[in-house]
Amino acid sequence: MTATDPGTVDAGELRRLLRELSGDLRSRRRFVQSYVEMWPTRLARLGAAIQDGDAEETKVVLLSIRSSSVMLGVIGVAALASTGLRAIEEQDHARVLETRNALEDIGERSCQRLVQLEAAEALQGR
Repeated sequence: MTATDPGTVDAGELRRLLRELSGDLRSRRRFVQSYVEMWPTRLARLGAAIQDGDAEETKVVLLSIRSSSVMLGVIGVAALASTGLRAIEEQDHARVLETRNALEDIGERSCQRLVQLEAAEALQGR
């Protein structure tokens, strides 16, 4: 996948979120901006929880990542977060760590895609 791969973000979900916000583009943009700005912190927090062996904190971070990703249509990240949650339930530490590493890559690409989609809509005057 590349940074412009539409598979990392479901643009239809972004439009649905806008409808749910009664067309309030400013609110959606703030939500997208917060997601993108918080991504490095969430990823670092996940890494620290895994390194500390704190399964509860790992779950909390993965749930946060998954729920916000679902709301924005960041489908790859949401799916990986679910994979990580299953790995925690199965006490598969190696898979939890693999999930974190995969999240680093797809999360960055997805953030770039969110920014691109928002910029494209701004150019279209939406």
